[in-house]
Amino acid sequence: MNTNIKVVGVGEGGAKTISKLIQSGVGKDKFVEFIAIGNDENIMLTSAARKNIFLNRDLTIIYKSIFDALEGAKVIFIVAGLAGNAARSAIPIIMSYAKTYDATTVAFVCKPSVLENFSRKKNAAYTLNNLRGKVDTLFAVPAEKFFVFRINQPQISLHELFDVADDVFYQGVKILLELKDLKFGNAAFGYGEATSALDAARLAAKFPTLEENEFKTAQKVFVRLTSGNPLPLSSIDAANKFIKSQLQPDAEFTSRAEVVPLLGEKVFASIICTRK
Repeated sequence: MNTNIKVVGVGEGGAKTISKLIQSGVGKDKFVEFIAIGNDENIMLTSAARKNIFLNRDLTIIYKSIFDALEGAKVIFIVAGLAGNAARSAIPIIMSYAKTYDATTVAFVCKPSVLENFSRKKNAAYTLNNLRGKVDTLFAVPAEKFFVFRINQPQISLHELFDVADDVFYQGVKILLELKDLKFGNAAFGYGEATSALDAARLAAKFPTLEENEFKTAQKVFVRLTSGNPLPLSSIDAANKFIKSQLQPDAEFTSRAEVVPLLGEKVFASIICTRK
């Protein structure tokens, strides 16, 4: 039986992210199917996905393999680093499937660091062009943003940097899987956890992947508050007022509060906003 939500990890980073999602049990209740696509055999062999597609084959075979793996998909999540050859090869095919079968698409992608070579930057520009304006929601985060998560460390390798990106995108996919509305266009997201809704919202609003004054230009903002216990209306109102105070008067604002028993006394806030 085909599932209609598919999460596709492209390249090393994408494969690692979906392995984390699988191991954490994310999407089990929604019967989400996970697919890994890459050109590194070692990475594919260690992937936790049931469907693994190697790119070191004839293009016709690759095209058919990806279409077959996506069969029945109504919603497709793509997680990838843009600079690699895997993303350059696979993402146009995924987008071709989405266009053919009118599937909703959400992409979490890491833009290359300034330290990357010309070839990888060229790959990224090509791949981003296949996503921008074509996916329903695009979260494109520059690699440098992830340095902020390790700001107290005197040195950080690119490998460690991408581990941070995997963790952030893991949270992003987890958040979006819970939503019905997946059409935000060019967007940004943030999240935070605290002992109150207001403090959690403050942390989410300052999340490193969000630009300064991000909300000032947002046309659409969604806030989701989750806690182990029902939140008092006063607590929800305080968090919402904090975010709304930073928006333009005509911005579309939506908020939702839900109970997630595993959180206990903690409150988790996630924010999604559109970008120009």
